[in-house]
Amino acid sequence: MLVKSSDGIYTLNGFSNFKKLICGFSTKKLGDMSLGSGRKSDDGKVPINKFVKTLGAKNPKIVLAEQTHGNEIARVSKKNAGEKVKGSDGLITKDKNLFLTVFVADCLPIVAFDPKKQIVGIAHAGWRGTLKRIAGKLIKAFKEQGSRAQDILVGFGPGVEFCHYEVKRDVADKFKRSGQKKSIMESVSGKIYLDLKLANIEQLVATGVPRANLDVSLKACTYENKDLFSYRAGDKNKRFAAVIGLIG
Repeated sequence: MLVKSSDGIYTLNGFSNFKKLICGFSTKKLGDMSLGSGRKSDDGKVPINKFVKTLGAKNPKIVLAEQTHGNEIARVSKKNAGEKVKGSDGLITKDKNLFLTVFVADCLPIVAFDPKKQIVGIAHAGWRGTLKRIAGKLIKAFKEQGSRAQDILVGFGPGVEFCHYEVKRDVADKFKRSGQKKSIMESVSGKIYLDLKLANIEQLVATGVPRANLDVSLKACTYENKDLFSYRAGDKNKRFAAVIGLIG
């Protein structure tokens, strides 16, 4: 379940028991994160750096996914600090004090943590990445690093709810052909909607991640919540950040 703090940060209840784990999602209160890791806002500070420090990291080393609407998960280390990793829509690392970051404004941010192997991962799941089963690819990347599916905790940050995520018939048909028809809903008026959360939940469960390991909130719709950026609600060029990392 997502919990919002007074300083404009959403966190996940399911991740809160791990003292070395830093994970959170920014809001409009902390500004537009799409400035990236190098550009400064009007107050002279780099928004994403400021946000990660607010989460509790003293000297954050940040790595970004390029976000091409694909399904590539890049394994990164401290040598990638400050980079936007080409071709990636997800990141995974064993390194401490390295904070994996994606920027979103309706797409679903997925964070994952294996407390036994001390591995963290993140993914940006829009409809294209979801169609390409990016959530499954993220868990596969964990397994390649020695994780077991039953040990991986997964959380969803704020994303658009299906009732505000109308898609065209060709998109719906692609999901049906890919075996993901459960995520497609049609109204009596003929409108078609895509449930990003459901599609990604199904992918995660198919990899062996127990449903009990999923921290999914149904009350953090980017379209409905005015403290979150939403592309479909008019925030065409602004994004909030999803971040995960381990301090050590």
